[in-house]
Amino acid sequence: MTEQAIPQEKLDALRDIVHEELKKRFGPEGLTFDPIVLEPDIGYQGDDLLLIKMIFDGDQSKLDPRWTNRMFLFLDPAMENLGIKAFPITSFIEKSEWEDPEYWIPDYLKEDIEE
Repeated sequence: MTEQAIPQEKLDALRDIVHEELKKRFGPEGLTFDPIVLEPDIGYQGDDLLLIKMIFDGDQSKLDPRWTNRMFLFLDPAMENLGIKAFPITSFIEKSEWEDPEYWIPDYLKEDIEE
């Protein structure tokens, strides 16, 4: 299966929807989300994936897992309305981790430095 490109305007629209939902839910808790990164990908069985990385700043304990685990309740209809058929995989990444240069080094390239 070849990767089906998702037009940038659809990715931008979905990013805006995700941002607004996060702001509504977690803004009062003092959490901010920037950037929100959407990356189309292909799964190991050839299925279309959409990696949604939400970079947050604030107290991680305020990220309610009951809500974050049910993001599909707004993601699925939004993606369907935009015609995006890829399976969403969401992740929340702390801003300090995202900005750490070591975050960008794949695990398989990291040697056992401590040994």
